[in-house]
Amino acid sequence: MLRVVVKPGKEKKVRNFYPNLYRDELEEIPKQAGVAEAVAADGSFLAVGYLDPGSRIPFRAYRFDPGPLDRAFFLARFERALRKREGMGQSYRLVHGEADGLPGLVVDRFGEVLVLQVRTRGMEALREVWFPALLEAVGPKGVYERSDVEARRQEGLPERVGAVYGEVPEVLAVEEDGLVFPIPLALAQKTGFYLDQRENRRLFEGMVRPGERVLDVFSYVGGFALRAARKGAHALAVDKDLEALAVLDQVALRMGLKVDIRHGEALEVLRGLQGLFDHILLDPPTLVKRPEEIPPMKRHLVDLLREALRLLAPEGYLWLSTCSYYLKAEDLLEVARRAAADRGMRLRVHGLTYQPRDHPWSLHVPESLYLKTLILQEDAL
Repeated sequence: MLRVVVKPGKEKKVRNFYPNLYRDELEEIPKQAGVAEAVAADGSFLAVGYLDPGSRIPFRAYRFDPGPLDRAFFLARFERALRKREGMGQSYRLVHGEADGLPGLVVDRFGEVLVLQVRTRGMEALREVWFPALLEAVGPKGVYERSDVEARRQEGLPERVGAVYGEVPEVLAVEEDGLVFPIPLALAQKTGFYLDQRENRRLFEGMVRPGERVLDVFSYVGGFALRAARKGAHALAVDKDLEALAVLDQVALRMGLKVDIRHGEALEVLRGLQGLFDHILLDPPTLVKRPEEIPPMKRHLVDLLREALRLLAPEGYLWLSTCSYYLKAEDLLEVARRAAADRGMRLRVHGLTYQPRDHPWSLHVPESLYLKTLILQEDAL
């Protein structure tokens, strides 16, 4: 096993279960890649992980006790992940990277089909070890890979998209609380369905009343808009993805629901809308992947919120989500204040939610918290 020596003072983060070690935190680093043991400057054990000098993060810890990274290790990790998701139904995130002790791996489960992403060089190199363990733990009928994300490109890895095991249908039937979404696996966004908004969709449906007007911006396949229509509300869904809007239309037709659809860029569509809405949902895609992108993204959010507030009915609710680690809850509050000031409006914070438990947030890995949703209500005196 390879051996890396951590600089004095930097061993504390590993002892507190943070898995990543950067190049400037390593005293000694071998030139070859492979499974490695990290030790402190005094020689004491820290962790076992994968070392790749060519990676942007050379060492990623998989376990904080001595032992191999073999099939038995990965099988235990997957079985533990399954136990943590017991009772969550047929569709959920089975593996959430570092928060499940599996850096660089994301696995979503849709019944008997798994959709996975491999984001790091270490997990890619260990594929022949962990993939059979995943099959043994879950026993899926098919596995589809969507390893075409920015994080993988940053690692210098080629894209991998397609079926990698068993029988995989071209269209997944994803059921959520009585709504069944036919999701084409080739759909361009994430692993096919935004499982992390499940709890927000349930909360939202409980708040909507018959006859209200709902505007679902960045609607994707209409998880919010369809729930609104099911409650008897008038729903308008906005998205630039025609294929996603086609899925929404199919579900609405099958369920006998009416959802109006508007295709186009969110800000442009918002500027052209008239009338007032009792609920407005803004759930933009991940647009902040580096700290330097935060200021322009905040300006963009202010522009979106300013237009949304123009359309918000008295005592109406505005939902703003971010799925970027770099955008904090404080940033959402700031952009909301700026937009409210521009409109001369008074708002109340109705709630602040985070990702559900199948997307675990590890205390020791701040990056594992990414989804924040701010719920505001118009609150004129």
